[in-house]
Amino acid sequence: MSTQGGSSDPASLGQWIARAIAVVILIPLRLAWEGVKLIGRVTVAALVYFLEHLLEPVCRLVWHWVIRPAWYFVKNILWDLVINHMLWGMVLTPVLALLLDYILRPLRRAVEEWLWRRVLRPAAGWLWRRVLRPAIEFLAGVCLFLLDRLVYRPSRALWRWVLHPLWRALRATLLFGWRIATIVVGVLVVIPCAFVYRTVLRPVFAALTAAWHVLVTRPVRWTYRTVIAPMNRWASDIVSTVFGR
Repeated sequence: MSTQGGSSDPASLGQWIARAIAVVILIPLRLAWEGVKLIGRVTVAALVYFLEHLLEPVCRLVWHWVIRPAWYFVKNILWDLVINHMLWGMVLTPVLALLLDYILRPLRRAVEEWLWRRVLRPAAGWLWRRVLRPAIEFLAGVCLFLLDRLVYRPSRALWRWVLHPLWRALRATLLFGWRIATIVVGVLVVIPCAFVYRTVLRPVFAALTAAWHVLVTRPVRWTYRTVIAPMNRWASDIVSTVFGR
C-alpha cells in the first residue's frame, strides 16, 4: 500500500524485464538506425561535394579542352578534308558513277523492259480483256436496257397515246378556230368594208378626183400655158437683149 505522503510503489518484476529488453534490444537498434542515417547523410554530402567541387570542374575542363577541340577537328578538318573531299571526291564519286553507268542504269532499263514486257503489258491486256471490257460492256448493256425501259419506251408511249393525240386535237381546234375566225372576219369586216368601198368610198374618191381635175388641174395648166409661159419667154427675151448671150 502507498503511504500518505504520495511516494511511488517499487517496480514490479515485469516492469524490470521490459526495461531490460528495451535496454538490450531497442536502444541498440535505435542507435544502429541513427548510425545508418548519419552514414547516409555523410555519403550523400560527400557525393554532392564530389560532384559539385571535383567532378564538375573536371568534366568542364575535359569538355572545353578535350572533347570540343576533338569534335571541331573531326567535324571541320577530318570530315571536310579527308572524308568529304578525298573519300567522296576521289573514291565514292567515281565508284558511284561507275555503278550508276554500268550496273544501276542497265539494271534499271532491264528491269523496266522486263517489267513492261513480261508483267505490266500482259497484265494490262489481260485486265482489259477479262475485266475492264466485260465490265464496260455489261454497264453499257445495263444503261441501254434502263434507258430503253425507263426513258425511250415511256416517252414513245407518252407521245403515241397522250401527246400526239393532244397535238392533233389542238391542231384541229386551231385550224377550225382559224377558219371560223376567217369566216367571221370576212362576214363582219371584209364584206362590209368592200361594200362600203364599192358603194360609198370609190364614188366619193371618183367625185373628188373629177373635182380636183376641174377645179385645180385644168386652171393651173391654163394659167401656166396662157400667163406664166409667155411671161417666162418675154423675160428671157429681155434679158437676152439687154445682156446678150
